[in-house]
Order: sequence, then structure tokens, then C-alpha cells
Amino acid sequence: MPERQLHLGYMHWLNGTHWGGWRHRDAPTAQAFELEYAARALRIVEDAKFDFFFLGDTLPGDIAREQWITTHNTGRLEPFTLASQLALTSSKIGLVVTAHPTFYEPYILARLTASLDHLSGGRLAWNVVLGASDLAARNFSLPDLGGATRYERADEFIHVVQRLWDSIEDGAYLQDKKTGSYVDETKVHRLAWQGRHFQVAGTLPLARPPQGHVPLLYAGASELSRELTAKWADINFTGPATAEDSIAFNTDVRQRAERLRGRVDPIFFLPGITPLIGDTRAEAVELYEELNTLLPLDDDIVEGDQDESYWSGPEWARISGSRFSLPKGVRSVRSLSERVGADLRPLGIDGIVKPDSAEQFNAYGRGLLRTLAERTDRTVDNGGVRVRDVLGASIAGNFPLVIGTAAHVADTLIDWFDRGAAEGFNVSTPFLWEPLERFTAEVVPILQERGVYRTEYTADTFRGHFGLDIPPNSFTATNAKEPSA
Repeated sequence: MPERQLHLGYMHWLNGTHWGGWRHRDAPTAQAFELEYAARALRIVEDAKFDFFFLGDTLPGDIAREQWITTHNTGRLEPFTLASQLALTSSKIGLVVTAHPTFYEPYILARLTASLDHLSGGRLAWNVVLGASDLAARNFSLPDLGGATRYERADEFIHVVQRLWDSIEDGAYLQDKKTGSYVDETKVHRLAWQGRHFQVAGTLPLARPPQGHVPLLYAGASELSRELTAKWADINFTGPATAEDSIAFNTDVRQRAERLRGRVDPIFFLPGITPLIGDTRAEAVELYEELNTLLPLDDDIVEGDQDESYWSGPEWARISGSRFSLPKGVRSVRSLSERVGADLRPLGIDGIVKPDSAEQFNAYGRGLLRTLAERTDRTVDNGGVRVRDVLGASIAGNFPLVIGTAAHVADTLIDWFDRGAAEGFNVSTPFLWEPLERFTAEVVPILQERGVYRTEYTADTFRGHFGLDIPPNSFTATNAKEPSA
């Protein structure tokens, strides 16, 4: 096996990443609150020797509204609780829990993560997430998320958590029956942290985690997100549109990391992907288009469900100026026309977009046409682009999709890997269970045959899967000083 191996994580979205996926005839009615549902997914990917099983978490402020978008947000078990159960049903695979620093105290999170790292045998990782709605924040007696302040708070938060993990040195628990000394007091450290956001006396009442520091994951490509990844993260996962975009992003973050850390540390970039696999390219495209027909649309599919004043109001200005997909309530030919800069209403939902109409499209609209060409081979020039295709692309989301045969999916992953655009991928599926089973049964063997992916686990811990060293204890390192946050 070559020294450099591709890494795979599985992001467990209850209903998959396609917003219409849960309605597919082969999709199960998700048993969101039953252990077996998540445990089945975990068994599939651990049998395929994935590096980790990823439990994302978002705290929605409006569950009724979320049902039209990311339905998995309307029914989520608390990730630490679920991960503790999954640790008992698995043996090798890493477990990623998501926690938002704004909604925790460092001491509580340090204790939760250290405990679960012990109980899982060193298989835990923490996904640091900073995005959520201000409405969700008000469930925590907070007026909002604090804008850029939440990044500053997260920076201090992570620093304090890592110091708490270090607060009891290895070998501190003597349990010496002869002398009566239970702990070696010289190996117990009080944090005595006095910072801008936190005041933590410290000591965590348990041994240092088996991994020393629980590995950190982070997603995001904004300026502040790049800085946070560069300073703290072991793994980053984003959704770059092209391999070139990914290479540029990775290079930028690694340069920042060397500046912020004062050394060269490994950072693994695992872009998120959603594979749609068919026996042929045409079959995979057909699945994509079928999923788009399952997206809930406005009752008045052409003119939309909003009155005329809405289109000049603040809510539409916010939606049209964002990078996000069209939400329920503005899923019509009218909303699409407003977004792409050309009136498509005379064509109706099934009309063909002609070149003269496409020439009027703005940058966003042209991007949708490029996306359609990549995903379906439908282009304006070949007369294959219907209005409903463009509307579906504007709703289905910007998740990077790889659509084709298992061989094509494997070739795409290997191409990104060989070019240095990715060290691996955070894999999700449009729905369960068949797409996940096809990926593990058809794509993974190709990766193994090509020599870029393990056939057996070679380590027992999350750090071990990535070849990450256990960091030295900050209280015992030579000439240890209080590191700056």
C-alpha cells in the first residue's frame, strides 16, 4: 500500500442531503429517535473501513419551516448521547460530535468530550460549528449569535478546553494503598484562566483523554473561518466547486496555519460530496432529476404564492442576495425569474430555455446553467434545458454532487486526491439506504483495488486513522508557558 491513503468520513443526515430525498419511493420513513437507525448506517460504513461517522447538529429555531428544507433538523437526537451509544456498537471507526461553542461552557464541553474519548477508546473528534439562527440562540437566553464576536469567543473557548484536557497529567492517579496517596498533587494543575469571555478555575476531574487533545474538525470558507481552521483544526471539510478551487483554498489555509501556529502541522482537507450512482450515466442523471421532482414547490407554480409587494420587500432582498437555495414559499417560475434576471413566466414550468433568454441571465443564473450541464448534460445549446430543470437546480442546494457510474465516482475522487485537492472526502447520500450501500459496495472496492484506500483498519483511534501524533501536555512541555489564545 502506498504511504498516502485516501480518507473517508460519513456524514449521517437522517434523510440524506437532497431536500426531496426523503420522499423517494425507496427511502425509509426515518426512525429518528431509535438507536438502530443510526447504528445501521454506522455498521455499513465501519464494514467499509471509513475513518469516521459524523454526527452533524443544527439547532433550528423554526422546526415547522425546516420541514421544507433540511428535514433532518426537525428530528435530531443530542449528538453526545447518541455517540455514547454508537461507541458501544462499534470498535474502530471514529465518532464525530458537533457542538457550538456559543451554546456551551468550556468546562462542560471539555468534560463531555474527555469522558467520551475515554469511553470510546480514543475514537472521538469534535466538530466545531459556529452557524445557526438567531432564533435558535434565543433558546439559550441569547439575543443573537453575536456576529463576528462568536469567532473570537470560539477561539478562546477552544484554547480553554485544550488546557482543561491537559489539567491532569498522565500518571497522576497513583491510587497507592500503602501511602494513602490517591493522586500525585504535582501532576494536577489548576487552570486559573481569566479571559475576556471565560473565567475558569480548572481542573478537569478525570485523566487526560487517550488522544491527549480530541481532534478538531471545522467547515467554512469565509475569512474568519479560514483563520479558525488554520489555528485549531486537524480536519477541514467544505464544498469547493472545482478541484482548482479546493487546491487554492487548501494552500491558503496551510499558509495561514504556519503563520498562526509557528510550525507546519498536518491539516486534512476532506470536501463534502454526495454521490448519485447508476449502472450508467443516464441512469444516475435520471435519479437526480427524479429527486428534483420531489421538491415541494409553490401552489401557484408559475406566479408563486407571494403578493406583488413581496418582491420589492426586505425578505426577498435577503433571499436573492444570499448564496443559499430558494426556500419554501418562493419556489416558482416567478421567484426563479427574479433570481436569474430574466422573465421565464411566459415559458411556463415545462418550457425550453432558448439562447435569447439565457443571454439575459445574471451571474447566478449562468452558474445554474453550468451546474445543470455538469450534472445532467442538459445545455441551452442542445435544447435540453427546461425551466423546471433550472428551478430544481436553484432549490436542490449547492452540495457537490458526483453523478455517474461507480467507476466514474471513484475516478473523480482519485483525481482530486492525486492532484492534492483533497486528502479524502466527507461522504453523504441523497437518501437512505440504497445510495449508501451502493457507494460502500461498488465505489469503495474500486478505491481499494487502485491502492489508495485501506482494506483493513491499521489503528484503533481517530488520531491513529490519520497518523496524527498525540500533542504534548501544555503543562509539562519543556519551558511550558501559558499559550496565548
